[in-house]
Amino acid sequence: MSASQSSCELMVTDFYRSFLRFRMDLNITQPRTVSQPPPFTLNNARFPLECVCRVTTGVGAESRTIEYAHGASCKAEQVHVTENIWHEPAADMCLIASKDEFLVIKSWDRNNRGVMLSPASLGPQPERQAGKCADAFTEMHIQRRETVGRLLNSTEEIVNAILDDRPVVSQTEYTTADGTHVWIEYPVKVVNASEREQFYQVDTGPVLIPDADSFDGVHQISTLRLAFVAHNTLGCTEFLMNVPTPVGSGMSVNHYSRVCKVAAVNRMIAVD
Repeated sequence: MSASQSSCELMVTDFYRSFLRFRMDLNITQPRTVSQPPPFTLNNARFPLECVCRVTTGVGAESRTIEYAHGASCKAEQVHVTENIWHEPAADMCLIASKDEFLVIKSWDRNNRGVMLSPASLGPQPERQAGKCADAFTEMHIQRRETVGRLLNSTEEIVNAILDDRPVVSQTEYTTADGTHVWIEYPVKVVNASEREQFYQVDTGPVLIPDADSFDGVHQISTLRLAFVAHNTLGCTEFLMNVPTPVGSGMSVNHYSRVCKVAAVNRMIAVD
């Protein structure tokens, strides 16, 4: 291997073998994120990773980086039953976690659906529920495995990797207006490419990005929003954030509708 080849190699998340997994043992921990009483005493739920997000605040000795893992979404379900697995009303559920905090995002056919947590004394189930992992789960595990990737240094290399149907992981880095540094890594699922005009454009997600307006005042993880990301050969990087979106009659739904444009550094990395 030549020095130039070696310098192009870097370690990236192996998204095919990386998981977010929680353990719920009712003999130890009482659930705080469910809307129906569990018909079991022990369950382990595993989610493949969609994205890894590192958020760094402060500078120098005062800097602090938190790594978040974004689990693939599922539908609200009743586990270990003979029928009626799916909840009514149905909901999409997404789990995000750091080593200390969690964020559960649930989306129904409309926001403020009024679905109660179980037990009902916990109140209505919010669309965004943040808390300490230790308060809601018996165990929370983030299993991020790595693999060797090759940095694609030109548009031609990117286009060739796409047309050769090689798996690609992307990294996006940018700094927000308040000085927060954001680093995200994610598998490229959907991408456009042209060997004639020599361009590429990623259109993929969901990923995680911080939104200061979403901070609940207590949990740092509450700033995170789901988004789709697009970036291309021409240096354009835009996120499409999932936010409450008005649909009339005073109602809203969680929808990818808010555009966020950033000046970013993007990397495309081929993996085997």
